Amino acid sequence: MRSFYFLIIALLITTTTFAQKVVLKGSVIDVSTKEALPFVTIRVGENAFTISDETGNFTISLPNGEWNGVILTATFVGKSPRKIALKEEDFTSGKGLIIYMEDNDLFMDEVTVSAVRDEENVSASAFKLDRTTIEQSQSNSLGELLKLIPGQTITNPQLQGAQTINFRGSLSSQQSLNNAFGIGLVINGNAVDNNSNMQGLSPTTAGIFRSFGSTSFGSNNYATGDNAGGGFDLRQIPVGNIEKVEVIQGVASAQYGDISDGAIIIETAAGKSPLNFNVRQGAGNTNLSLSKGIQVNEKQSFFFNLDYLNSNPDRRDKIKSYNRIAASVLWDQYFGENKQIKNSLNLSFNTNLDDFKIDPDFGTEKKVYYQNTSLSLSNRTSFYLKSKLADDMRVSFGASVGKSLSYLDQFVNPGVLPVTAATEAGVNIGTFHPSSYRSERRIKGLPVNFSINTNFHKAFKASQLSHTVAYGLNLKYNGNFGDGRVFDPMRPMRFAGASTNERPMSYKEISPELWQFGAFVEDRMSGRIWDKQFNLSLGVRGDVQLSKLNLSPRINGRLALKENLNLTMAYGLAFKAPGLVHLYPGPQYEDFTLLNYFNGLESESLYLVYTHLVPNAATGLKSMRSDTKELGMNTTFGQFNLSLTAFQKSIRDGFSINSNMQRIELPDYEIVEVREGQKPIFQRTGTFSPVLMTEREVSNSAFNDNMGLEMIFSVKTIQSIRTSFQLNLSWYQSESYMDRETLTKKPNWQETDEIWYGVYDHTKSRSGNSTGLLTINHHLSRLGLLFTIRSQAFITTYTRSFDASNQAIAYLDSNLIRHEIPESERDSPDYAVINREPSEGEFYRKPDFVYFNFHMNLSKNLGKDVRFSFFANNFLNIRPEVINTEGLVEQLLNQEPYFGLELNYKLK
Repeated sequence: MRSFYFLIIALLITTTTFAQKVVLKGSVIDVSTKEALPFVTIRVGENAFTISDETGNFTISLPNGEWNGVILTATFVGKSPRKIALKEEDFTSGKGLIIYMEDNDLFMDEVTVSAVRDEENVSASAFKLDRTTIEQSQSNSLGELLKLIPGQTITNPQLQGAQTINFRGSLSSQQSLNNAFGIGLVINGNAVDNNSNMQGLSPTTAGIFRSFGSTSFGSNNYATGDNAGGGFDLRQIPVGNIEKVEVIQGVASAQYGDISDGAIIIETAAGKSPLNFNVRQGAGNTNLSLSKGIQVNEKQSFFFNLDYLNSNPDRRDKIKSYNRIAASVLWDQYFGENKQIKNSLNLSFNTNLDDFKIDPDFGTEKKVYYQNTSLSLSNRTSFYLKSKLADDMRVSFGASVGKSLSYLDQFVNPGVLPVTAATEAGVNIGTFHPSSYRSERRIKGLPVNFSINTNFHKAFKASQLSHTVAYGLNLKYNGNFGDGRVFDPMRPMRFAGASTNERPMSYKEISPELWQFGAFVEDRMSGRIWDKQFNLSLGVRGDVQLSKLNLSPRINGRLALKENLNLTMAYGLAFKAPGLVHLYPGPQYEDFTLLNYFNGLESESLYLVYTHLVPNAATGLKSMRSDTKELGMNTTFGQFNLSLTAFQKSIRDGFSINSNMQRIELPDYEIVEVREGQKPIFQRTGTFSPVLMTEREVSNSAFNDNMGLEMIFSVKTIQSIRTSFQLNLSWYQSESYMDRETLTKKPNWQETDEIWYGVYDHTKSRSGNSTGLLTINHHLSRLGLLFTIRSQAFITTYTRSFDASNQAIAYLDSNLIRHEIPESERDSPDYAVINREPSEGEFYRKPDFVYFNFHMNLSKNLGKDVRFSFFANNFLNIRPEVINTEGLVEQLLNQEPYFGLELNYKLK
């Protein structure tokens, strides 16, 4: 692999063109000090880049061509990014381009506090959150920051369980799990995912994807932090060193693979910056962060970041807590006389602990905690080579290794019951456990992840169209080599939802692994058609997942009907490979009692059991697929901007658990002699008894159809009152079903009956919701004062079930052989015995009224170096009640008020 990349670099270098070049010169000035600003990153278009020297000057050599109107972007930590549309005289005047940059504080003329449309993104439905918005969000983690995306609900910090996100849907539990699992996360060019997470019980034994479940204390319920089969836990990612977040809810660029429901793309801070100290306190949450960028010389810099978070749901009783420590260092190095090769090496450490202490006053309480520690190394190298094959080459590499521990300790008192630890199929002799004991379970994971991406870009002009062709390759690996599910099967949990049939499983022994290969090509073109400006991205990617090639065409387009009116459209397919917990669920054990004789003495008692084994396999499993279509409009008129987006998305082959009935013939046994001080003597009777068992498998049986509308209406700052407005409205509807049939045993069933089970077609359900968010932003730049009010409206939440027939479409006989029932014969009296009660469709809206809440944020810069913020959620304490038919309070809406303070200090 290394030789392959050296060959590509050599080929690019040897094909470098020596055609005529144009040179752009300039300097960067700090507005506040009027002095030159050194070490500013300068990027021209998508490909060319350099860094200003110690005197603030820069020079960049560009291929001879059309650069008029191309965007130059200047970025520097602590400064507001500066974008300039280049003009011809910038290259020919000889004076050099002067770029003025201002501090990123509340003294700026404009401060953004909401997610805004990212018009520069390839995707037609992308949003961005810049550093200003991040600093004003008062977020402890990425999960809280993303609440600012249209369609999300602003809530109090929820740090006592895994924090994931869903895009564009009103989803049931399994579809919600799949949606979060299908959202891609990219940090500094490297994919971060949840594929290696196996911190869960066997889904084929439990029947669902879950771990040890929630912990209750008082009136509160606390979920654990492990989330196998779902989305990446966003609590693990602090926001103190994030410079920009791009969120794609629709069709992503063909560059991104192994996703089905959008992507989150993050760029972290790099280069020289002042010492930045931030402390945030709200209720039982305390977040401290410290960062500093050091410029060693003109070509080398280091950026350090340290973050600590402690969260307690109740400050009066620290029974439950969540702690996070994150540290990272980013080393930037430029090479070459013109600094046109850049290497960024990032090392990061993260540890999280979900802890639950057993209160001495509640000795029978169960203790659940989850700890995850990870170390990751990533490197990204950008070559600006100006060759015939590519203008630039970007190689990114990422590797991480983690250590995960899920732990459950509970006192159980079920009485003396039989138990077995057999791991081989067949008849064996078990034993009996004590009447009470403490039971412990552990899941030990050692996730290992590795990825490498190579991207190229080539810009050219043909037939009056400007093209930027992007193409690349990627390799991705996920594995887990922990001790696995570790517990004593002779001391089962025996609490609600737990299975007594589960056995330990070592991940080391089964060596779960997943390899993926991908390639893409995409033409990002712009020009005029019918005298209208347009931008069009045509791409296709191929991913080899589970030894199968999946092709994903992606289209994103934007057409300017008028100067202030744009139409957007998008279409794309995407594939998400299953994770290791889907591919390696573990074997399923079912224990059937043959003899159970207990006389109070274990030595004289007998438990004879038959163990049925379903091997650890997910045969036939394939990738989850999404098909997305979008149509949108954006218009600007005076101070106002309006954007509308309609979408339709279908999810096929989603991950779920299938159940199949199997008939087993068990041998009959009888006790021949009971002996004092010894176990009884037993023997076969020669007869057999049939039993039915449910065999489960991970399958692609979850299907989901989503549609929705999104509207953003904004009013630019009205100078007379220094206030801006933004209104977000969204409506989402989801229709879900499992592509599997249901079975119902015949009433008054007898072993001699011909019909044992009726088979019924799958049923569908529909759910939807509509919300709105009004943001009012009052900004006094001369005073460095910002006052923001957000009001969220919950317009409707509804569910609908559809009519379900009472007639079976097939039946299973005594040998569990399926017999189809023709539609013309379903009214026959022969099958009336398996008719069930018909189900009528029902529309259900809860609550049946619109309600609101209000949030506020007050921030003040105390000089250039200190910023103080006060923030509050639901500060008016609006908590509507849902009353049932008996006049009792069934539900209390909105959360309790939440108040917090934040202090930010910059030392230059």
